[in-house]
Amino acid sequence: MIDRNSQYNQLPNELNSIFSELEMNKHLRQVGIKKSLGFSCSYLFQLVFCLIFQHKNWFTLLDSRKADQFPAKDAVYRFS
Repeated sequence: MIDRNSQYNQLPNELNSIFSELEMNKHLRQVGIKKSLGFSCSYLFQLVFCLIFQHKNWFTLLDSRKADQFPAKDAVYRFS
């Protein structure tokens, strides 16, 4: 899972190369997804994207021991 301390280098190598090749951050900006405070849009997108492949959902993540390291559910709801 992505740690908040080093959020930009936590993706598996396969996903990191895909995100770079497809220029995901550029596309997020082009469609107008922006944030002024807190976690970045790219971090939130990567976090939700990784949850899909780990067969987890947001509620189980927030019930885990590391829940305090992740954004609250309203950050994800506002993002999507």
